Amino acid sequence: MNKSSQIIGLLSQVFELLFQITKYLFRGLGQILKRLRKLFRFSITFKITVVYSFIFLLLLTVITASIVGITGYFLYQEAKSNLEKTVASVAETSFSSYDLLQEKLVKTASDMEIMINILDEKNRLVFTSNADFDAENQQTMITAIEKDLNIDIAGDTFTIKLYEPLTREIRYIEMLFFFLLIINLASWVIIIIYGSKATRKMLSPIERMTETVQRISISDLNTRLDVSGSQDELKELAETFNEMLDRIEASYQQQNQFVSDASHELRTPISVLQGYANLLDRWGKEDRAVLEESILAIKGESENMKSLVETLLFLARTDKNLQGLERAEFPMDELIREVIKDANIIDSQHQFEVLTNEDTLYYGDRKLIKQLIRILIDNSIKFTPQGGSISINNKRTKNLVILEIADTGAGIAQEDIPHIFERFYRADKSRSKNQGGQGLGLSIAKWIVDSHHGKIEVKSKLGRGTKFIIYLPYGLKEYYKTKGL
Repeated sequence: MNKSSQIIGLLSQVFELLFQITKYLFRGLGQILKRLRKLFRFSITFKITVVYSFIFLLLLTVITASIVGITGYFLYQEAKSNLEKTVASVAETSFSSYDLLQEKLVKTASDMEIMINILDEKNRLVFTSNADFDAENQQTMITAIEKDLNIDIAGDTFTIKLYEPLTREIRYIEMLFFFLLIINLASWVIIIIYGSKATRKMLSPIERMTETVQRISISDLNTRLDVSGSQDELKELAETFNEMLDRIEASYQQQNQFVSDASHELRTPISVLQGYANLLDRWGKEDRAVLEESILAIKGESENMKSLVETLLFLARTDKNLQGLERAEFPMDELIREVIKDANIIDSQHQFEVLTNEDTLYYGDRKLIKQLIRILIDNSIKFTPQGGSISINNKRTKNLVILEIADTGAGIAQEDIPHIFERFYRADKSRSKNQGGQGLGLSIAKWIVDSHHGKIEVKSKLGRGTKFIIYLPYGLKEYYKTKGL
């Protein structure tokens, strides 16, 4: 039994050793493959240099072939023209005897550096200006231009074959080809060397951009790419990247501010709840007045905290585009009357009036539009003294539904107007805290208007009241149908 256990233990150790060896082999193989990928991962500089060097070499080849071909063509045409002139000169001369013909042809062959053969009627070679000419190969003069001429002398017909050798032309073409080949190869090498340096210099901004981007982190979002000294597409890329970083930094700062403000707003009701809980724990069990006061305060702060949390969740859904719209057609004038009726029930210290309320069928989210109007009316209530008036106008043009909510309240300073739709922003922080609210209502109102493709404007003067003007595009039902929404 002990022996079997030892064998099993030995086998398990062997298998464990094999497993470890296999694991290290695969790991080593992975490292080798990784290094090979790095080794054959060509840089952009290398790729650009190779591509443009190949294009340059191809262009040089085409130019060389064109030069050689055109030069060869003109040399051939010149040799052909010279031979035709010689043939015409021989044809214009009259010969009384064969000896005169031979003498003339010998002199012509010597002067023009051509080869001349004379064949009799039976196509036999009777004379050649080239002593080394092989009669059997007289029809295969590959490197020469051939012209034939028939001449009658004393009743005998002779065929004169004139050959313009192309040896000099071929030698010239060969020299030209090799000369151009050497120039092309030298030029190609120069292009590779200096082209690589020029490409590396042109792409050096990318290396600097990469180094800068690698230094950017959440704790250092103010770093920007250097766009000086460049006027090409890389500058546009750097500027675009810097603009993206600006938006990211702004969003990050806004998010931090939002979290900080939300934490601050939640800290106050939590502190109140803790304070009254401690008060109840110490004295509230026996003191009826303290008990009732604590319960009322806890209930009130709980409602405030619930409202704040729901508002934060609503904003979180809007940020992630998760807040849907329940679009339907509804009468805007009826909604206005409903909101004013509710306002009169809730608040009896202000005067609410509807100056204009035209019959309008609007297509949108009725709940959100109602929330929008309530937010603006609540805002007016907070900053309008008792006895002040709050008015609503509902008008319709050809393309717009216009809502105007005005009050006779304290107004807003001109420097604060651009910021009132920011989250947790309070134009008068001390007064806002005393009168309630978290500084989120107007940001929600702005989102509701934007989600209905509308526009909201603010007109206000300190001590003379505030007017919110909302422009909602009419005919959205047809628009959403075309978009399939």
